[in-house]
Amino acid sequence: MVTYGCLAILFLFVMIKAISFQLHRRKPVSREDADRTLYTILNGERD
Repeated sequence: MVTYGCLAILFLFVMIKAISFQLHRRKPVSREDADRTLYTILNGERD
């Protein structure tokens, strides 16, 4: 019985983390933005 309680708590924890991840997920960076960022880092330029 205790095992089922622990599994239920673990399941709830995983579900909360998955929902939190989905809510805070950022959109993927475009290839041009990634290239521009890498170019500025390599050249030593800062924003």
